Amino acid sequence: MLKTQEESLLKKDKRKSEHEQGLLYRVVRKLIQLFTPKMETVWQHPFGGRASVFVCNHDRAFGPIAMRAHFDRYDKIRPWINAQVLSAKETPAYVRSDYWWNPNKWYSPILGKTLAYIYALILPPILRGSDCIPVYHDTSVISTLKQSIKYLQEGKDILLFPEKPAGFGAYEEEIMEGFVSIGRLYYSRTKEPLDFYPSFIDWKKRKIYIGAPLSYDGGRDYNEQSLEITKAVEEFFAAHSKGV
Repeated sequence: MLKTQEESLLKKDKRKSEHEQGLLYRVVRKLIQLFTPKMETVWQHPFGGRASVFVCNHDRAFGPIAMRAHFDRYDKIRPWINAQVLSAKETPAYVRSDYWWNPNKWYSPILGKTLAYIYALILPPILRGSDCIPVYHDTSVISTLKQSIKYLQEGKDILLFPEKPAGFGAYEEEIMEGFVSIGRLYYSRTKEPLDFYPSFIDWKKRKIYIGAPLSYDGGRDYNEQSLEITKAVEEFFAAHSKGV
């Protein structure tokens, strides 16, 4: 009897550690897989099997949709998502400021007072069920990093989108470099390298391009590696944006 109870507790703990995804999210993902074109994942090198972070272009909603529904390892990745869009209260302001539609159009104020609130009803419950990692832009960012390390140690991959919006459907060439700090923290906890994979979504070609891994080496200077990895991702994005 005692052994059975112990086995039950172990199974329960395992389920908690695996962070089951919500039913609503899984249903939406299945519908997307059924009703959007299938996409091919093109690896520059075979997946190495180490703890990994996929650093992807956003391309509005196409990047997240492709990676969460059509990527080879879609069931293993856990995305960074801005904390504001996980809150029904904060979503409208976030949507209005994040270029979800062309702000120069005459109908933009109308969408700001209607569609933004519709998104607030729909998106937070779906995204919270995606087993995502909330991203904060203040001192709470440490919780983002800690949760990322926890997932990596559980065998999951991290997905993030470091581009800076520059208008409707446009992004700056320079990306945010803070994501490399995951490598430093992961190494300090595990003494193991972390692989960053540059990833590019080409929705029109139905391709997901995955570049060669950029490994964070705990024995080297952090600032130097941060610059190198960020620069390599920017060059990968630029090359594929030009169809190379």
